[in-house]
Amino acid sequence: MTSDSSTTETVAAEGLSRRSLLRTGGLTLGIGAFLSACAADFGGDTAAGRVGLAGRPAELPEGTLNDTAIIRTMQSLEHSIVALLSELKSSGNYSPAQTTYIDRFSADHVAAASTLGEHAIAAGSSSYDCENVWVRDRYLNPVISAISNSDNAARDTRLATHAFESILAHSYQHLVTHATTPSLRRALMELGAHASRRSALLAVQSSRETYGYLGASANADVPETDADGFPIPYAIPAPFGQVGQIQLIVGAPDADGARYSTALQTPAENTFVYDYMSC
Repeated sequence: MTSDSSTTETVAAEGLSRRSLLRTGGLTLGIGAFLSACAADFGGDTAAGRVGLAGRPAELPEGTLNDTAIIRTMQSLEHSIVALLSELKSSGNYSPAQTTYIDRFSADHVAAASTLGEHAIAAGSSSYDCENVWVRDRYLNPVISAISNSDNAARDTRLATHAFESILAHSYQHLVTHATTPSLRRALMELGAHASRRSALLAVQSSRETYGYLGASANADVPETDADGFPIPYAIPAPFGQVGQIQLIVGAPDADGARYSTALQTPAENTFVYDYMSC
């Protein structure tokens, strides 16, 4: 009897130390995880659980769309377009005649960025002398990449230049409604008018002879896209200034005949350059 009892206990101990312990341990861990996930039911902490020993991420300040954020956002967009024009020019896709006024456009954008920087400093903030990171990643890089592999880089360069000048004008008109200082509102309207003139010049050179000056919103007899599906730029796209998105199509067609397409948009939360941000 003693021998049989000892054997039984030994087998039980071996089973417990291996398979049973693994099963029991897994069950215990599972119950612990379940109880942790349901901690709110027991009045516990409702914060998300943490795994590992990494430090807690730094909390960013709360961003506020005030006058200085508006100034710095538009300043960043001016720098972004300077960078775009520089890269498109270096690709050699502008004609010699186009290069003449593209150089003037770039100088205008640099001057506008400088003026905005002065406004930012006067308002108690700092000048933001660099590109808008979100615009670079979301718009500039994909567009430049598509143009570099295009079946008609000269056409796409012209379309992209017009689209970015147009969305800059839209952005000024959009943000001027949020500015509170009269002098800033005036400055934004003046810079927006300059962007509109550049956009109109590009449209006149591109489509005047075929489609005229007035867009579909001002002339129901003209198309919005050409025979190949590209949006047609018009010098006067609508009776009033616009704040909507700009459709841009560039690049070579893929296997399905589709080209790279994006909708340029006016600044929003992911584009704003708040006071706490720096280059």
